Amino acid sequence: MLTRKDIIKKNEFLWEIPKLFRADMRVPARIYADEKLLGNIFEDQTLEQLVNSATLPGIERYAMVMPDAHEGYGVPIGFVGGIRTSDGVISPGAIGYDINCLTGDTKILSGFGYYREIKDFQKTWHREDIQSIEFNLQETVKAPVARFFKIKPKTKVFKIVTKSGGKIIATDDHPIFTSSGMVTVRELGVGKKVGIYPFEGVPYKRPQSRIILSEKDIEKTLFKLGRNAGETGFEQNLRVLKRRGLLPLTYDNTKLPYLLKIMGFVFGDGSMNFIGSRGDGIIHFAGKPEDLERIRQDLEALGYTPSKIYERESRLLYRGHRKKYVNHYFYVNASSLVILLNALGVPIGRKVFQEYRLPDWIFRATLWQKRLFLAAFFGAELRTPHPRKKKRTMFDCPVLTMHKADHLISNGRAFLGDVSKILGEFGVKTIYITQRKEHINKKGEISWGLDLVFSSEIQSLINLWLKIGFEYNKKRQRIANIAGQYLKFKNKIIEEKQETIETKIPDLLKIGLSYNEIAQQLASGNPLTERFIVDMCWKLKNKKDIQYFKIPPSFPSFGEFVRRNSFDAGAGVILWDEIVEKKQMTHKGFVYDFTVAHPDHNFIANNFVVSNCGVRVLRSDITFGELQTRLADLMNQIQRDVPSGVGRGGLVKLNQESMKKVLERGVKYIVEKGYGEPEDIEHCEERGVMAGADALAVTEKAKNRGRDQLGTLGSGNHFLEIQKVDEIFNEDIAKIFGLFKDQVTVMIHSGSRGLGHQVCADYVSIMHRVLSKYKIKLSDPELACVPFNSSEGQRYFAAMAASANFAWANRQLIMHLIRCAWQRILGQEGKKLKLIYDVAHNIAKIEQYDNQKLCVHRKGATRAFPPQSKEIPEEYRQVGQPVLIPGTMGTASYIMVGTETAKETFYSVCHGAGRTMSRHAALRAIRGNELCKKLESEGIIICALSNKRLAEEAPLAYKDIHNVVKVVVRANLAKLVARLKPIGVIKG
Repeated sequence: MLTRKDIIKKNEFLWEIPKLFRADMRVPARIYADEKLLGNIFEDQTLEQLVNSATLPGIERYAMVMPDAHEGYGVPIGFVGGIRTSDGVISPGAIGYDINCLTGDTKILSGFGYYREIKDFQKTWHREDIQSIEFNLQETVKAPVARFFKIKPKTKVFKIVTKSGGKIIATDDHPIFTSSGMVTVRELGVGKKVGIYPFEGVPYKRPQSRIILSEKDIEKTLFKLGRNAGETGFEQNLRVLKRRGLLPLTYDNTKLPYLLKIMGFVFGDGSMNFIGSRGDGIIHFAGKPEDLERIRQDLEALGYTPSKIYERESRLLYRGHRKKYVNHYFYVNASSLVILLNALGVPIGRKVFQEYRLPDWIFRATLWQKRLFLAAFFGAELRTPHPRKKKRTMFDCPVLTMHKADHLISNGRAFLGDVSKILGEFGVKTIYITQRKEHINKKGEISWGLDLVFSSEIQSLINLWLKIGFEYNKKRQRIANIAGQYLKFKNKIIEEKQETIETKIPDLLKIGLSYNEIAQQLASGNPLTERFIVDMCWKLKNKKDIQYFKIPPSFPSFGEFVRRNSFDAGAGVILWDEIVEKKQMTHKGFVYDFTVAHPDHNFIANNFVVSNCGVRVLRSDITFGELQTRLADLMNQIQRDVPSGVGRGGLVKLNQESMKKVLERGVKYIVEKGYGEPEDIEHCEERGVMAGADALAVTEKAKNRGRDQLGTLGSGNHFLEIQKVDEIFNEDIAKIFGLFKDQVTVMIHSGSRGLGHQVCADYVSIMHRVLSKYKIKLSDPELACVPFNSSEGQRYFAAMAASANFAWANRQLIMHLIRCAWQRILGQEGKKLKLIYDVAHNIAKIEQYDNQKLCVHRKGATRAFPPQSKEIPEEYRQVGQPVLIPGTMGTASYIMVGTETAKETFYSVCHGAGRTMSRHAALRAIRGNELCKKLESEGIIICALSNKRLAEEAPLAYKDIHNVVKVVVRANLAKLVARLKPIGVIKG
C-alpha cells in the first residue's frame, strides 16, 4: 500500500515515487500537484495505477500524471508516458478508455449465451466478453470487461421483484435501466417499469481438455477427400490449422464456440464444396445482411477473411405470380476450414443427398456449447414463434424442417432424433416427426420434407426460446425473447392462482374467516379479484371442480403484450417489466460490479439491464455586450442544430466509402465536402489528419457505432460553451491568437463518440489473447499491451489514428453547424467564427526526444509544444502551440501556450479539472434543477437534455480548475494567455 512516506517531494509542485518502491518498476513515477491536489489524488487508485504504468515495457524517463489526475481504466486519467518504438509497447488503456454493486449470486449473461454468477468472474474477467445492450441500434453486443470490483457494501442493499418474477439484489446506488433511462435502485419504487433482456441462457461449466480432433484425424479426412501426403496443400492445410490455434482441437479451445456456431449454420442455410481446377474449398452463407455480418465477425475470430456481403435479385413463381426477391450472401475461400468442418462431421455438397448424423463428439460437449450449435442451426431452420389464431394466448407448435432424398428418409429421421435427444437436456419436448413429399427435380429425384414438431407446453417453449434461442437471426431471437417473456408472465398468473386455490384459501377457511374476509386479504388485482376469490371459496367449500390453468378473458393477447411492454413497439431488444416489491435486505458479504468496455456502459444481470476526446476553440469578432440580447436565441438555435445526448444521429450519414474517407483523411475530407474553410485545416493538431490511419484496421462493429454519429456532441462530460474573454494575461500572445478582452468565443469538447471507444474495446480484447505470444507479464490485466512493432500493435496504432481522424472530423462538422446557427441569428454583423486551434487529449503519437523515437501516450493530457516547433501553425510558431484547457461548468476555461521546459513531460500538460466525485456520487449530492438556477442567477444560460446530466457534471464533482492551472504554470510547463468565462452552456 502506497503512503505519503513513499513519495519524495522534489519541489512545491512536483513529487516522485522512486523506482525502488517496487521491483517491477522500470522508471520512477512523477506527480505534478500541490499539497491539496495530492490529497485529492490519494483518495482513489490513481497512484497505484501510476506505479503499474511505470512497469510498461519500453517506458522512458518517468511515468507521469498531471494535476487533474484521477483513477481510470488501466492507467490514470491525466497520464503521460513516452515508450520506445524500437522495443516498447502500445496500450489502449494508456490512451483513453464508475463502483455500484450486485450480490455475488447475480447471474451475468455472457457473449456466448451462458451465465455465471458475478462472483465467479474474479479470476477470469479479463478474458471474458459479456452481453451488453447497444441502445442506439437496439441490439445485443459482446463487450469486454474492463474492470472487476469486489468490495464490502457501503450503502443500503435492496431486493427488487418484478411482475414476471424477476429478482435482483443490489446496492442502492446501482443504476438499472428504466423507461426514464438509467435510475439508481434508491430512486426506484413499486410500479416503476424496468428494462429487462428476457433471454436466460444456460449455466456455465468449464469444458474438459479432451481432444476432439488431432492432427491424425485431419490427415484421415484429407485421405478420404483424395488428398495425399506430399501433394500441394496437404501439409499447408495442416500448418494453417495449427497456426490459427485450431489443431489439436479440444473442448476447452477458445475458438470452439465460434466453430460450433458456424457448424450449426452450415448444417442449415450454409453449404461447402471444393471448386475449380485446384479444388479450392469454399463455404457459402446466405441470409439477412445484419445476420451475415455477425457470421463474418465470427469467421474473423477464427482467423479467416470472408468476402464482403453481396446481393442478387431473383424472381420466383409464387401462387401463379413471379415475385422479386433480393438475396444476400457471402463466402469464405478456405480449404483448411472446409477440411476442419468436414472432419467435425459437417457434410460437403448437397445435404439433401448426403447421409449424416449429429456428430458424436457434440453429445460430450458442455450444455452451453451444445446451445451454441443448436441456436445457430435453429437460426437457419427453426420457424419463428407464432401465436395461434383462435387461441390468442397460445402459440403454434414450433417446427424444425429438413429435406432428404427418397432413399435417405430414415437417416433424416435419425438426425432429427439426435436433435430431439439433445433438446431433452434443456427441458424442451418434441412430440413427433411428420413427412411430406416436397420436390421432384429435373433428374426425377424425389426429396421429402421432414418436420420435427415441438411441444407447445408453456415451460417447454420458455426453455426453447429463453435457454436456447437463436443465433445469427436477430429477428427470430427478438420475437422469441418477447414470446418467452409473455409465457413467463402467463405462467406467473397460473402459479399465483394455483397457490391461492390450493394453499392460501384452504388455510384461511380452516381458521374460520368468511368468504369476504378472505377476498379482502388475498385480492391483488387481475386475476385474483375479490369476486374470483369469493367464487373459489364457495367451490372449495362445496368440493366443486376448479380449472387452475384457465386464463382470465382480460389477459392480454400476445400482440397487446408487445405493444404495452416492448421497447419501440417490439423493434428493440428491451422489454418493460413492472416492479411489484422492493425491500431492504441485510447483506454482510461482498458485493460485486464490472466496468464494461462499451460506450453504453451496461450489462445483463438476472435479466435486468444495469448500467477519445479533444477540444477546439473558435473566436468571433464581437463582444459580449454586442451579443447579450440575442444570446438566448443563439443558444436555442445551436441546441436545435447540433445533435447531443446518447443516440441522436448526425448531419452526415456515412456509407462504406465515405466512412473510409473520414477515417483516413479526417478534417481534409470534411472541408472538401463543403463543411469548413481551408484555414480550418491549418489550425488543427496534425492538420486534422493523422498519418498511418487505416480504415481496414477498424472493425465493422466500431464503424457501425460511428456511422450515424458524425457531427454529434454526445453526452457525459462533452459540452458546447459560449464564452467571453474574461482576462488577458499576455497581450502579445493573445494578439497573435486573435484574442481581446470581452470577446465572444465558442468551445467544443467532444470526441470520436462510440467508434473510438469500440476501437479501444476491440483491441484490448485482441491484446489479452496474445499476451502469452509475446511473453508479456502484466502487473494489472487492465494494462493490456503488445509490442509497438508487432502486427497487432501496428494495426491498433492505425485504428487509433483513424479514430483520431474521426474525432477531428466530428468537431469540424459541429463547428460547421455552430457557424450556420451563428449566421442565422446574427447575420452579417456577426461576421465569421474563426478556429483558433483544435487539440486532442486522448491519443498516442510518435515523437522524437534526444534522437530516440517514442510513442507518447497521452490519456487525458494535452500536447503543449514550445515556440519554433514545426508541428504547429506557422502563424503561432514564434510563441508556441495554443493549449486549450476546458474548465468545469460555470467556472472558467484557460488558453495557455507551450514552453521549452515542458520537454520533461514530453511537452504535455493537464486537459481539464479532473473528477473528485463519481457521477453517481454527484447525483446523490447535487440536484440538477438547483444547480441550473444557481448558474442562471450568475448570468449563464443553461441548455441541457436533463437535470441529471447537469448534476453529474457539476463543479463540485471536479477539482478546482484554477488550482490545476496554477500548478501547470508554476511548474513552468505552460504560460497563461487568457481566461474564458462561460455565458452559455449546452450539455447532452
